[in-house]
Parts: sequence; structure tokens; C-alpha cells
Amino acid sequence: MYNKNSMKLFASILVYFYFISVSFASISFYQVALDNFEKNEFELSIKYLEKNIVFNPKSSESYILLGKSYSAMDNVDKANKYFKIAYTLIPENIELNYLLGKVSYNLGLIEEYAEYLSNLEIICPVNCDEIDKLKKLSTE
Repeated sequence: MYNKNSMKLFASILVYFYFISVSFASISFYQVALDNFEKNEFELSIKYLEKNIVFNPKSSESYILLGKSYSAMDNVDKANKYFKIAYTLIPENIELNYLLGKVSYNLGLIEEYAEYLSNLEIICPVNCDEIDKLKKLSTE
């Protein structure tokens, strides 16, 4: 009834639409998570970010927002976990180095704090607020 070429075409079309739907789902899950984060609905934000990561496991922005959500809920250990995952994806990110430095300091991980401060001194342009904010932690 169907020849090989029509079956291949049908399979290709299915794969194409599957990837399009995954892309849209990923974008919408992240956007819903971000909207909830901005409304201080951190648990909902986490729920949608976890869904987003299923579709896009290399989404550094999802891991960062997960870390921020857990940090806002005073779960510094989980915040640190997700910031470190993001760090494996984008180690040169200024905001992420600051967030990791801050969490490390709050957890009493002074060597890690110093490492992230050192990273910022390398990757930050002149007059980098993140360096000043991190240094300020140790003087409070």
C-alpha cells in the first residue's frame, strides 16, 4: 500500500514536528518559570524549570534560575548545586561566578569563595560591581 519513500517522508515529518513541539515546550516552560519567579512564586518556578530541563538539559539559564529560586527559599545547598551545574556549562559567566561566590561564602566555603572572586577579577571588565559586592561580604 505504501512504498518505502512515502514511509520515510512520513517518518521525517513526524520527527520534524516532534522537535518543533519540544522547542516550543522548552521555551514556554522557561518563560512560565521566569514569570513565576518574578512574582515570588518560587515553588512553581522550580516545577516549570524542572520540566524545561527535561527538554533542554543544557539550558544554563534554567539552572541559574533554579539556583536563584532555591536561594530565595533559603535552601542554599540546592542553590549551590544548580549554580555549579550551570557553571559546568558557562564558567565565564560573570553573574554566575558572583552567585557561586556568594553562596560559597554563606556556606563557609572560603576557598571556593576566593576562587570565584579570583575568576571575577579575570573575566570582569574594569569597574565590575560583582567583584565589589563579593568583597563586601567578607567585610560585613
